[in-house]
Amino acid sequence: MRKVVNLKWLSALTLLAVLCGCSKSGLEKVIVSGDITYLGEPIKNGEIYFYPTGDTKGPVSGASVKDGHYKATGKGGVPLGTHRVVIRGFRAATNTSVAAAAAKAGLEGGIREQYLPAKFNDKSTLEVTISDESESSSVDFTLGK
Repeated sequence: MRKVVNLKWLSALTLLAVLCGCSKSGLEKVIVSGDITYLGEPIKNGEIYFYPTGDTKGPVSGASVKDGHYKATGKGGVPLGTHRVVIRGFRAATNTSVAAAAAKAGLEGGIREQYLPAKFNDKSTLEVTISDESESSSVDFTLGK
């Protein structure tokens, strides 16, 4: 009789563990994609980050920018809510002495530099609210001087 009772408890606990493991984390996310231009030109190589602000919960999300396009899909996308946006654009170093040193050191691809103004990255005031509850959302950024 005791083995039957223990087996029932073990079965109940196993079922509970499986059900808990299948539940949602409560953090809704969507895949966010879009285009990014600076002074009318697509950012060829860069990165974008979404930092939750205010009451928005969740991790920082981000994506690479290639040929002016990004798609934030990591870990399910970007949490719903308001985010401070940080965008960086990279290009080959224009400082000839730095570029020459990189070439001399044999660094493949050379040295890259971040060329966007700080107001789009380190001192960014860009903000976006992700409220689309579908599976994906499109957000474009047209950056000027």
